[in-house]
Amino acid sequence: METTGEIFFQVKKERSYISCTIKGCAYGFKHLGLLMPYIWPSLVLSIIMPIPFVFLFAAQIDAILRKWIELGFVPNAKLKTMKCDIERCVGRSAIKVLIYVLWVGIILTSFYAALFLGLKWWCLLIFCLLWLLLLPLSVVIMQVSYSDITIKECFKSGFRIAYGNFGKLFPFEFLSTLLQVIIIIMGAFPVIVLQAARLQALRSILMGDATSLPLSFYLYAILASFICWTVAFITLLVFSFSRCLMWGSLVNEVPAETEANS
Repeated sequence: METTGEIFFQVKKERSYISCTIKGCAYGFKHLGLLMPYIWPSLVLSIIMPIPFVFLFAAQIDAILRKWIELGFVPNAKLKTMKCDIERCVGRSAIKVLIYVLWVGIILTSFYAALFLGLKWWCLLIFCLLWLLLLPLSVVIMQVSYSDITIKECFKSGFRIAYGNFGKLFPFEFLSTLLQVIIIIMGAFPVIVLQAARLQALRSILMGDATSLPLSFYLYAILASFICWTVAFITLLVFSFSRCLMWGSLVNEVPAETEANS
């Protein structure tokens, strides 16, 4: 496997949540040019057909991050050279994606259920409480992604590490989630503009106007949607380096025997 000639970067090292966020994002963004030839096929396929290719996308990210942890730098990875590593990650990456979907699903379902029942003032409270209660799942996902311990131990150690480092984990997740949402919304701006135009056209039709949208509008809509999802997936890729650094920081603080198993 080709190397990039970079200085060794220690992932398992105690860092602040701000340092994990900034250094991880900077490192991931810096290596986008190196990573895109490796990741773009699964990225495009994930946009076209999320299932099952999103699992491949997640496995490719986990495989390259494991190499980063092992080597201390991001190698010049190719699909052929990383095939075995990706195959080893597919199962655990699929579990990670399912846990994440379950996590987000529970929070959003509870929020919209409260909204549907007319409990408007409780919606935000329910959202915040569930987010805090399920926050340890983020560490479980990190353990599944970057460690070699069993899935059962990932849950046990994940909750233990999360509650033991809650003051560090909470601001990290809040900050990284906020930044990702802002970036994804910016990427979705063309979609928002086109949807607003489409709604205006529908209102005109309902009022008796014979206005119809041209074919080019739908082509622009497809392009805007593709840009939106591409920005979202690249954002997840870049911020995965921050999550990896946070995992390395959390694992570095646990007892030596636990770290050896990670």
